[in-house]
Amino acid sequence: MNWNSLRANRFSRCAQSRRAGNGLATPDTALRPHRSNRIAGRLSRPMVSALTCALLGWTAVAGQAQDTPKPDPTKSPDPAKTQDAKVATAPVAPPAPAPGSVSITGLVDLYYGINVRAPRGAGNTPFTGVSTVGSPTGEIIGVDNFGHSFDINDRDPSFSLGEINIVRVPGKGFPLGITATLTGGDTARLVHATEPGGTSNWQYLQQGFLTYTPHIMGRDVTIDFGKFVTPFGYEVIESSSNDNYTRSFGFQYAIPFYHAGIRAAFPVNPKLTLTLFGVNGWNNVADDNDAKSFIAQLTWKPNAKLTANFTYMGGAEGTGAFGNYIPVTPAFPAGLPTTTLGGTTFITSKGAGNITINLAEFQPTYQITSKLKIAGELDYAHAAGDVYGVKSSGTWLSGAAYARYQATSHFAFAGRLEQFEDIPGTGGVGLRLGGGYTKLQSATLTAEYTSFKGQLISRLEFRHDSANNPLFGAGSNGVKDQDTFTLGEVFKF
Repeated sequence: MNWNSLRANRFSRCAQSRRAGNGLATPDTALRPHRSNRIAGRLSRPMVSALTCALLGWTAVAGQAQDTPKPDPTKSPDPAKTQDAKVATAPVAPPAPAPGSVSITGLVDLYYGINVRAPRGAGNTPFTGVSTVGSPTGEIIGVDNFGHSFDINDRDPSFSLGEINIVRVPGKGFPLGITATLTGGDTARLVHATEPGGTSNWQYLQQGFLTYTPHIMGRDVTIDFGKFVTPFGYEVIESSSNDNYTRSFGFQYAIPFYHAGIRAAFPVNPKLTLTLFGVNGWNNVADDNDAKSFIAQLTWKPNAKLTANFTYMGGAEGTGAFGNYIPVTPAFPAGLPTTTLGGTTFITSKGAGNITINLAEFQPTYQITSKLKIAGELDYAHAAGDVYGVKSSGTWLSGAAYARYQATSHFAFAGRLEQFEDIPGTGGVGLRLGGGYTKLQSATLTAEYTSFKGQLISRLEFRHDSANNPLFGAGSNGVKDQDTFTLGEVFKF
């Protein structure tokens, strides 16, 4: 898991993958300027005035209804024929994949963004950065747009994500399903920035798991073993599967990206599914302590329009899973292992202790009409433990509201309002962003256009972020708000 209390700041952070399954999970450990100084920060996941316009969009391809002959007004309709006609014109479900078949899909995600604040400093240096795990110190990924997960660059055409999904359906010769999601680009590195096993070792494998589907007590149970994206959150890693191009602060700071372990989904009845997980922790394939974490999710789908997810996760996390370094403060004893990055000295966090975290989420989605969908997400987390013997605790809250309107088969519009709060406890330092009490707010408006039979998704987006502290960049200075315009292009195959 990514824990920003151990750093002064956290920077912004897959959908068959995550929607199936997207903290504390985000690329952590970032260097950012705090007022006039640059201190540690982490890549991660504010709301004031007006939104501006957007252009372009994504939508599902609508089916075309066949013309039917006009009825003869002199004749009464035959009830049997009328019923037959309804059956004949009903939509036909796509056939299930053949046993043992293999499918390969993928995408390429590119973007160009403008931050009105022009956050880069002297010499065109990035405003902040994210430190990855490596030997001995990994690398620093430059970040201009503080708080944004993957659209991190200002005025640079950027390659965000390349992805290939390989799925093998269980067959008689080999009764297990296989899923592998291979990734590359900035997003892959940021997702795995705090992986204790090393960023470069795991960034190319977003998911890799085996699936077994036994029939138990009259029900089809699905069991997965390996690495998979988190079940938390409305948003996922792939932008093309979200309503907006950029990710929320909650996606970046409140929840994990991925887990390694086992999960099993049990259909309780046609409307309720229980999924249980046993995992190493938040964003870690290689566990850095002996403790495991537990996840439980209830998915309630009473009808075709409403879906609600209730998800909980709890467990002790080793500090190495939260980030690479801790800012030096008087609270820590002298003589601890340190590393100097960008002229700033940090305490090495791996093996520094354990933080027990409890995270709960409620996430409903409602399809009001065939064109209008709304959704929400509410996260609450509390964490407490020790780092090098120093007691620390804190709470974070995240809430977001979403709306999407499918204007035509090609055009769609989406909006998002959100707020994230990092509340310090014992020690007086927020566990997600560092420093004292922090509130982030954001308002986002997105226009989408799809072309080439839905394969090319074009999005133009405006986003306004604000904070109670000067966290965003304006040259070498910190400011309390930022506005960004982003053009995102995703080609799916």
